[in-house]
Amino acid sequence: MGLFTDLWGTVKSTFQIEIGGVKLKNNAANLEVKAADGTTPAGITASKVSITGEVLEINSDAAGAAADWLYTIQRPAAGMTAAVTLTLPPTDGSASQVLQTDGNGVMTWETAAVTSYNIKCDTTTIAFNGGSPITMLTLPANSIVHQVEVIVDTPYNGLAPTLSVGVAGTVSKFMGTTENNLKGTAKDRYMTHPGEAAGADVMIVTLVPSTADTGSARVLVYHSVPS
Repeated sequence: MGLFTDLWGTVKSTFQIEIGGVKLKNNAANLEVKAADGTTPAGITASKVSITGEVLEINSDAAGAAADWLYTIQRPAAGMTAAVTLTLPPTDGSASQVLQTDGNGVMTWETAAVTSYNIKCDTTTIAFNGGSPITMLTLPANSIVHQVEVIVDTPYNGLAPTLSVGVAGTVSKFMGTTENNLKGTAKDRYMTHPGEAAGADVMIVTLVPSTADTGSARVLVYHSVPS
């Protein structure tokens, strides 16, 4: 019986697991896993990894709660014009580094120094009764605030609303209350150019409206991290 089984295994090109189950097939010394029809590719689940022709799932049996979640890597559905091979770097890299390719898919960790020159703009909408102070953003370490701009979208109708831009303890560090007018005309713009070395400050807007005020404005902060 054992000899017959061994012989059958050498002449049979496909092995099916259960009736209607997957089929294991030899193709030029490569193992193929097919559906019961023998042609449709079937997925493979091994412990907590699931691989199909398009998708790699890590922790495929995840509970989807707490710290137990599925991680998926997949091929783009469209846009590819050739096969892609990515070679990962041999180390973990350093904090804040980014992956860079040599154009042939060989990846290395590089310091993204070029991004230091870019001036970024953060926008916060200020509406009446929105609460004060209003947190805008936490500036990156070693950053410089180049410009603060207030754009009045809807003029305030109260008696004497004031707005300042700064940090806790120095609420007018970047723009004082006398450097803008919330009761002006729609689309009025007020700008300061503090050039302050802001470090990693948390920028805030302090709004002091009188009761029954209505209105809306935007505060734009332009900042960068010099190299």
